[in-house]
Amino acid sequence: MLSHFDEKNLEVNEKGIPFPANTRVSFETNNEFFTGVVEKQLKNSAIIKFDKEFIKNETAEELKQKVVISYAGLELIK
Repeated sequence: MLSHFDEKNLEVNEKGIPFPANTRVSFETNNEFFTGVVEKQLKNSAIIKFDKEFIKNETAEELKQKVVISYAGLELIK
């Protein structure tokens, strides 16, 4: 069965251009600040894998070390 979602043809919006896979970012979720790496781009957001320093953090554990964040909520780490 074919999916209506064709990942290969996914086009991210213009806010996603600075955030390709493997980009280090900072972000806020549940009123806490975190850092991580873009694992996968979506149209309006990205799947972020938390940095290892947050492995014991309650929020990161609840989210199974990954979270979807809007591109507007991401900041590049240089």
